[in-house]
Amino acid sequence: MKHYELLGCLLALLPALAGCTPSTFEWKEEILLHDGRKIVAQREDVEGGWAEPGQSGSAQKRTITFPDPDIQGKKYTHQITGSSNYLLVDFENGVPWLVVSVGPFSVDTDCPIGSYETFTQINGAWRSVSYSTLPKRFNKPNMATTYTPDMPDLRRRGKILTADEINRIIAAKKKLAAGSYGTTWRLVEKNDHGRSIDCHAYPTVQGGFRK
Repeated sequence: MKHYELLGCLLALLPALAGCTPSTFEWKEEILLHDGRKIVAQREDVEGGWAEPGQSGSAQKRTITFPDPDIQGKKYTHQITGSSNYLLVDFENGVPWLVVSVGPFSVDTDCPIGSYETFTQINGAWRSVSYSTLPKRFNKPNMATTYTPDMPDLRRRGKILTADEINRIIAAKKKLAAGSYGTTWRLVEKNDHGRSIDCHAYPTVQGGFRK
């Protein structure tokens, strides 16, 4: 009898354990660059950690791979952890730039949650740099950030997320915020509390470039 009781307990736990199983989403995004050109980025999100039965967990890792629009066959790959997400990818004089909105559980950064971490290539490697060095012409996001693991989002279609669809997602976020606040549907200098949005403005990350 005890064996049946134990088996029953294990079966009861299966839905909860399923919530800890990582899920991987792979999709493509068509990204509109500041000069009107478009590139197609390959995206991958690995979701995991604790979640309610039937739902995906929080983000564990996000990876983006995108082509150089000027050099055929050349690609760049970048990865972030936790619930951070990409706001922008663009090129200036052949050099790639990324802006990341820092979220919870991001173990690869010292940046405060809610700040922007800016990356560019220096000597062939990604470096974290001050947001103040981002080219001024990069003044708005060009990547989708509204989706969450359990939304009926466009990642699940197995198709490309077009630049027009991304613009509609960003516009919907702006409408929801009534155009008065928010740091992911626009690029800003300060957050909603009036503090600097730049990760490198904070003492924990001052003192030079980080990978």
